[in-house]
Amino acid sequence: MKIKVKRFIAFIIDIFIVSIISEALSNVSFINIYKDKYIETYSEYQKVYDEFVDNKITLEKYNSNVIHYNYELSKLSIISNSIYIVIFIAYFVGINCLYEGQTLGKKLMNIKIVGENDNKISAWIYLLRTILITGIFGTFLLTISILIFKENMYYNFSYIIGLIQYIFQLIVGISIVVNKNGKGLHDLICKTKVIELKTK
Repeated sequence: MKIKVKRFIAFIIDIFIVSIISEALSNVSFINIYKDKYIETYSEYQKVYDEFVDNKITLEKYNSNVIHYNYELSKLSIISNSIYIVIFIAYFVGINCLYEGQTLGKKLMNIKIVGENDNKISAWIYLLRTILITGIFGTFLLTISILIFKENMYYNFSYIIGLIQYIFQLIVGISIVVNKNGKGLHDLICKTKVIELKTK
């Protein structure tokens, strides 16, 4: 199996693990005190959406409601977003540091992250890689901006951040595929590479 494929599979495994953990913690009521209110608000939005589908409200009214509910749901997601950020950093930085360049996904795929000269990587480099490939910086910006911006400004800001994040992650993915050494943009920035370990 090519190392590029192994990287992709390892990343999917890792994202699945941290997503499950983040989701589980976000559903604990005494940790996420906004959980019930979020569900209630989302149900209200769903009713508005159903009314729009049934042509009971105009597109203009629906759009204004989307902006409002997007803002309210984002405010109620502050704790779950914070959990998401902490878990992703703890996993992608902590586990990599603990196992010297291997997450659980990479262990299963028998690959690891090293420096360009096969040197050991610092926690700061793992953190930078995590920020670049997981999208947590965008989540952080949105979590902070919800405390600053009003509804319309936040809606526009979240759209721009989401677009930038999507484009950057697309570039990272494409760069891994087209680079002859399988290095992504984040590898080039962090001066790292992913190598295949010899089977014992």
